[in-house]
Amino acid sequence: MRSLCFRLLVLGVVTLAAQQGYAQRVRVSYAATDANNQHKLFPYKGTVYATYTRPVAGTPQVHVDVSRDGRRWQTLGQVSRGRGPSTLSTLVVDRAGRVHVAWTQFDGPIGRVYYSRYDKRWSDPLSLSPPATYAGYPSMDVDSRDRLHLVWYGIRPASAGTGTGHGAIYEIFYVYHDQRWSQPEQISPGTPDAINPALAVDTQDRVHVVWFQSDGRAYQVIYRTRRAASGPWSPPVALTGGDQPSTKPALAVDRSGQVHIVWERNGGIEYRAGTIRRWSAYMRLSGDGRDPTVGLWSRGVFVLWRGEDSVVRLRVFRGQWQNAGNLSSGDFPNASPWRPGGEGTPFAVWTAAGGFQVTSLARFLNRR
Repeated sequence: MRSLCFRLLVLGVVTLAAQQGYAQRVRVSYAATDANNQHKLFPYKGTVYATYTRPVAGTPQVHVDVSRDGRRWQTLGQVSRGRGPSTLSTLVVDRAGRVHVAWTQFDGPIGRVYYSRYDKRWSDPLSLSPPATYAGYPSMDVDSRDRLHLVWYGIRPASAGTGTGHGAIYEIFYVYHDQRWSQPEQISPGTPDAINPALAVDTQDRVHVVWFQSDGRAYQVIYRTRRAASGPWSPPVALTGGDQPSTKPALAVDRSGQVHIVWERNGGIEYRAGTIRRWSAYMRLSGDGRDPTVGLWSRGVFVLWRGEDSVVRLRVFRGQWQNAGNLSSGDFPNASPWRPGGEGTPFAVWTAAGGFQVTSLARFLNRR
């Protein structure tokens, strides 16, 4: 268990227009492990890496710690720099052992997506998103050739001042790194807005992305995929429908290429699995909850979320879905591994009363 002592605060900055009862907020988050669309843990050759937010002189900043057992930790230090708040970090480790982190940093009133790499020291942070418009909630993964794949949601530059009740159009943007970073590519066609993407790369280097996007009535979960950093994107597929908003998706992809997706809808947690050609029926995993995350283990998948009683819950698939169990008080859970190649025991991390907590899930997953 890992615990850092700091107060948990979430400071609202801008409240956007509500749609079907859902209000999206652009915010500075002081919570250690916010948000569920991101990867916070990465196991690599017997070491677990964790990224989190911790206030420094009252301002949230991004950090990375490492552990051999998930209990005793050492720090790789503060990743973010500058005077503005930095939060919402996502982390991966490539095959050479280099640690890559992306996050949202507020330079004045505008959030931007930044990136840094650790190879004996942290590189100077690099801004990847346009300088004049908001960008946030990045999600990142790395493929078998150590190419980085990164998505975020942000304001469409040409839309500032038009389009919606909050004065802009939000879209999903994708970049990749192969020797250098590509230019941002918008991958969310259709009705605005498109928000909070999650990304994973499978064993064939196929990139999978989900987000939630308005269909003119309510937010729906949208899925797209492409082969590595080349070739066309598949047409967008709406995995949900109806008048109740479906929001905050997270995903994992298994060795067979099947994608496992969880999200919030109607006050609870829902799940669906499949490929671009065929998807399972909806499965309602919980009648209450928020901020779901999904991970892989040797016998299937597992899902974590925060219950309305502020307890992190776990539900495990062992040939069939088991009853949900309680883990600990906390918020913003995150699961690892989310794709094949994750080594060792599955872990979970969440924001706890003293900071953040990392827990091995072995004994919970293997219960009969």
